[in-house]
Amino acid sequence: MKFYYSRLPLLLLVIAISGVAFNASSTTIENSVVSAAEKRLDDPIPAPIQKGSIRLRLKQIVSDLTAPNWAVSAPSDPEHLYVGDQDGKLWRINLTNNNKEVFLDFSDVLVPLGISGSGSFDERGFLGFAFHPQYAENGLLYTYTSEPAGDSSDFTTIPSGASPNHRSVVKELRLNSTSSPAVVEEVRVLLTVDQPQFNHNAGALNFGPDNMLYIAFGDGGGADDRDGQDSGGNPIIGHGTDGNGQNPSNPLGSLLRIDPAGNNSSNGKYGIPSDNPFIGSDTALPETYAYGFRNPFRFSFDSQTSALVLADVGQNDIEEVNLVQAGGNYGWALKEGNFRFEPNGNEPGFVTDESVAGDFIDPVVQYDHDEGTAIIGGFIYRGNAITALQGKYLFGDVAKTGQGDGRLFYSDGSAILELDLTEQDQPGFWVLGFGRDADGELYVLSNTTGTPFETTGAVYKVIPNASFDAGFVDIPAVNVMLDNGDSSVYRARLQLVQDSQPLRFELVDHEQLTDRFRDDTTTFDQTTGKLNLPFTNVVDANGKISTYAAELQQVPDMPVLTFELSKQPALVK
Repeated sequence: MKFYYSRLPLLLLVIAISGVAFNASSTTIENSVVSAAEKRLDDPIPAPIQKGSIRLRLKQIVSDLTAPNWAVSAPSDPEHLYVGDQDGKLWRINLTNNNKEVFLDFSDVLVPLGISGSGSFDERGFLGFAFHPQYAENGLLYTYTSEPAGDSSDFTTIPSGASPNHRSVVKELRLNSTSSPAVVEEVRVLLTVDQPQFNHNAGALNFGPDNMLYIAFGDGGGADDRDGQDSGGNPIIGHGTDGNGQNPSNPLGSLLRIDPAGNNSSNGKYGIPSDNPFIGSDTALPETYAYGFRNPFRFSFDSQTSALVLADVGQNDIEEVNLVQAGGNYGWALKEGNFRFEPNGNEPGFVTDESVAGDFIDPVVQYDHDEGTAIIGGFIYRGNAITALQGKYLFGDVAKTGQGDGRLFYSDGSAILELDLTEQDQPGFWVLGFGRDADGELYVLSNTTGTPFETTGAVYKVIPNASFDAGFVDIPAVNVMLDNGDSSVYRARLQLVQDSQPLRFELVDHEQLTDRFRDDTTTFDQTTGKLNLPFTNVVDANGKISTYAAELQQVPDMPVLTFELSKQPALVK
C-alpha cells in the first residue's frame, strides 16, 4: 500500500497520539485513495487540438538512418547538420548535396539495445551531444551515452545489494575533425549516474548563452517515480519514498548546469558555476539548475531571447512544455502538467484537479493523451524562410496511438496548434526528434519502426510553400536553371500587374541564397522561360487555405522580368 503524499504527516500524527491499530489506519488510507479515485479526471483537457493556419512541407534530405533523435550544426560550420542516432552513430550531413557520412561511432560503448532483444523497443542509447561554443578552435564535443553498469558511479540512488539497469555517462571528447570519420584525440569522463530502470533517460545536452553546459536527466524510469511497483517483472528500485523528481539531492529528474572547464565538483572533473541556484543548499546538489521533471525530452534555448524551453514526457495523462527558470520546481511526481498526480498504489496513476501544496511552476502549454502519447521537444523558429512560423515553438508527439502516427505541433505560448502539412494529413512516421541548422531552419527526425533497429530513419527539412496574398507572390526558394547549364537558388517576390488578362506578374524583389536552401520542386528554366510553382498557398477571405500548382511563362522583351499565367492552376489541397 502506498501512502497518499499530502496526508502522510497527518496520518502518522494521528497514529502516534491515539495509538490507533495499524489495521484501522490502513482502512483510513484506503478511504483516502478511494476518495481520490472518485475525483479522477478521465479527460483532463476535453478541447481537441485544432489544425493551425500554417501550411508547410516536409522535404526528406537523408534516409537509411536508424533512430535519429537530435540534430544541430557545429559552430563555424553552416554547411553541415550533425545528427545523433540512438544506435550510436553521429552523422554529418552536407546540406548542399544531402550526402551523409559517419562522423563518429559510439556503438561499442553502449549497453546492448532492445529491452526484449534485437528489434525491440528501448529508450537507452546515444541520447545527446553538444559542440563547445569554441569548437572551431578547441575541437571539444560533449556526449551523453547509456553504458553498462559496473564501475562505481559519481551519483547513485541504488540501494545496497541491488544493481542499476545501466548508467548514463557524460564525456568530453577532443576531436581532430579534418578527417572523416573524425579522430578522437582525448576522452574525459565528466560524470556518471546510475539509472535504476531502462527508461526515462532524457539525455539532452546544450550549451546555454552563458557558455555553461546544461544536462537533462529523467526520473530514473519505471512508472510513477516510486519504489515497489512492477517494472518488467521486477520491483522498481532507486526512487525512494518521495521519488527522484522531488529530490534534488541527486541528478535524476533534474536539469543540471555545469562548467566543463572547472574542477570544483565533488569528483574534481568539472566546475559548478557560482551563480547556480542551489549553491550552499543542504538538500539539493549544487549542480542542480531546476527539478521536478519526469523525462525531459528535449530542451533548447531560443537563439533570440535565450529562453530555455523544455518538453517533459508525462505519465498516463499530460504532456507539457515548460519555460525553465533557475531554481524552479516543475512538479513531478506531485503534479503531472498543472494537475495533481495520484500514484494509485500499484495501479496506473491518474490526475485530478485537486490542489497541491508547494511552490511549483506549471507548464506554458500542455495536452492530454487524447492527442498523443509522448511529447518530443523542438525549437523556437528563428529562421528566415518561414515568416508565419517566426517566434513559434515547433515540437511534436512520438505517436498519437503508439502505432507510428507521429504528430507535429507549434505554439506561441498561448495555445497548441497542429501543423498543416501540404502533401499528407499526418507525418506518417514516429517523430523521434528535431534539429536546427546554422540558418535557424528546422528539421524533423523520424523512423517507421519506433525502435533503435533497422534503417528506416530519416531527416526531413521543414520548408515553406510559395504564397499569393494581397497581389504578391512570395517564393521562398526557386531553383534557377541558367542558359549555361549552371543553377542558382533565389528568394523572389512577384507583383500582380493590375487588370492584366491573362494574369501577369512582375519581379519586384529577389535575393540569391546558398545551395542549402534549394527546393528542387520550384524551378525556373531560363532557356524555356517556364516558372513552375507546384505548391502555392492562397488564403481566402474566411482564412481558409488552399494550395495550388501553377505554371507561368516568361513574357519576352519586357523591361522587367514578367511572367504570365499559362494554364489554370490545379488544386493540390
